Amino acid sequence: MKILCVCLSATIQRTIKFDSFLPENVNRSRNWREDASGKALNAARVLNQLEPGCSVALCPVGNVNAERFMLLASNDSDLYVTPIYIEGSTRECWTLLDCKKGTTTELVADEQQDLAHIAGAEAELKLLEFVRKYMSSFDALLFAGSRPAAWSANICSRICEVAHKAGKIILADFRGNDLLGTLKVCTPQIIKINEEEFCQTFGNLLLSEEELESAVAKKSAELQNIIVVTRGKKDTIAAEKGKSIRVPIELASNVVNTTACGDSFAAGFLHDYIKNQNLESALKAGTHCASLNAQTVVPGSILPDAV
Repeated sequence: MKILCVCLSATIQRTIKFDSFLPENVNRSRNWREDASGKALNAARVLNQLEPGCSVALCPVGNVNAERFMLLASNDSDLYVTPIYIEGSTRECWTLLDCKKGTTTELVADEQQDLAHIAGAEAELKLLEFVRKYMSSFDALLFAGSRPAAWSANICSRICEVAHKAGKIILADFRGNDLLGTLKVCTPQIIKINEEEFCQTFGNLLLSEEELESAVAKKSAELQNIIVVTRGKKDTIAAEKGKSIRVPIELASNVVNTTACGDSFAAGFLHDYIKNQNLESALKAGTHCASLNAQTVVPGSILPDAV
């Protein structure tokens, strides 16, 4: 199995553990770590833990801190990154773990204006060229994460169109106009989206449980595909060509870090779906990966933390 994971918003993620964290106080950490991250990179890491060597992550990397990002990626034995170098700086995020409360707080620093991603036509052509050249050697495309404003509004649809024309399975984990624009060009076999994103993208607000399930089934029937709506601690609602199903979450025995649980779900879901072509089986696999990820410090990992 070979899966190409595309991420337009790569991240340098620092995860910091505190025995307890008090706002408006000096807080000293127990320890911290840095990882090459971003939604599709997190998914790629989990995929390679499920099946070593099955996934490659393709992402733009800002020249300003590219050396730092690529060093983190190269030191990660479960991550294989193909960078597209662009002007500017790869964004940075901080995750604060309060061990006493068992809470996760994520801080995202958008790129400073003077270091903002300047994607440019050349970088976009390189990105598309890689997908066109190598998509035939992959079984599926997992495209996840937000599109920085400097990238063309149609870049998501163009990448998905390449995979669609190559006859590959597409899992789209993005939202809003990028998803709506993609649907005008091709229909991803799998749309993975959270409840808020589903409602905002498809114009439904404040839906009850029954209304949400009905809306997901209706949209899935219209698109003749699979739609998976994750909802945090609540049951996952999904539908395949209009037939709906619910799967409860798998409670983690020891929640450490909930960052990238959705990315881990997407990885587990797609890996199982390619193997078994069964929605219920894939939902359970994704749920299990999300639960394992919540028990690790590393964002996007299903392996126990090293002692």
